[in-house]
Amino acid sequence: MGALRTLADLIDPWQQPGPIRVPLRLRPPLFHPDLPYIVFWSEKAGCTTVVKWFLAQVGILEEALAADPWVHNYRVRHYSRSRRYIDRVVEALLSGDYTAVKVIRDPLRRAASSFLVLSEPGAVALDPHWVQDYRLDVRHWLMRQGRDPEAGINFLEHLDVISDAMRAGRFVDSHLLPQHTPGEETLLADVIPIERFAAWCEAEAAAGRVKPVDMEAIRDSGHHHITDPTRTAALGDRPEEARITPALYADGHYPSARAFINARSFPRLQALYGADLLAYGRHYPLPADLTPEIELSAN
Repeated sequence: MGALRTLADLIDPWQQPGPIRVPLRLRPPLFHPDLPYIVFWSEKAGCTTVVKWFLAQVGILEEALAADPWVHNYRVRHYSRSRRYIDRVVEALLSGDYTAVKVIRDPLRRAASSFLVLSEPGAVALDPHWVQDYRLDVRHWLMRQGRDPEAGINFLEHLDVISDAMRAGRFVDSHLLPQHTPGEETLLADVIPIERFAAWCEAEAAAGRVKPVDMEAIRDSGHHHITDPTRTAALGDRPEEARITPALYADGHYPSARAFINARSFPRLQALYGADLLAYGRHYPLPADLTPEIELSAN
């Protein structure tokens, strides 16, 4: 019961009405009484595909897309907004009638992908976007370090911005936080890597537990990064030190996220995302070229 009450307490109050929003770290899982699964997820971990799949399962995907092409807006504003929704999730977990699963992503690639969001059009768009607030945090951090914000930021500095904010107890957007939530192991029956999510959905549909869904159709998303080898090469011999600026890759072509992951960046990645590596490392073994300075351990 303690873990479940913690779940209810951690639910992101962005979903709750009222003038006060205290930044917490756990998004409401996806739940419907007619679906046998309660699906947990994290930002930057295939969440748009997961949400579309869920809404298709409960028969409201077309309604959601008609209301707003950005499906997360429907999820936040209409589907999981109320406190009653959170209570129903906790009741469902307590009942034992539903299976809780979580969709995850490679922690290292997710970290690099979150860095590259700074170079997306959303960083300078007129519409509100979480990265605009983060861009201001980056600017202030660079100024405190005596660096020119107009010169951009590199991957190592990006990790330092997040680490410094977490140590100081300041708000960090959940796109940048670790995926793992302490205590989730007591709730989850399984974790599903996003790369295997489509296969899992197809197997569950074949077994008659969920509806079949055209996974190719729902996988399409305007914020996916197209990897461009020429832009990867342009990072040079030390990609983790290459600087990016807002909307640098506004045309949708990006360097490979993998390029930023090496023996020089790994110690900072391990320090920041060690909980993810411990929790999900069996699904994402470390690349052979890494020589980590910090051993993975539970301590």
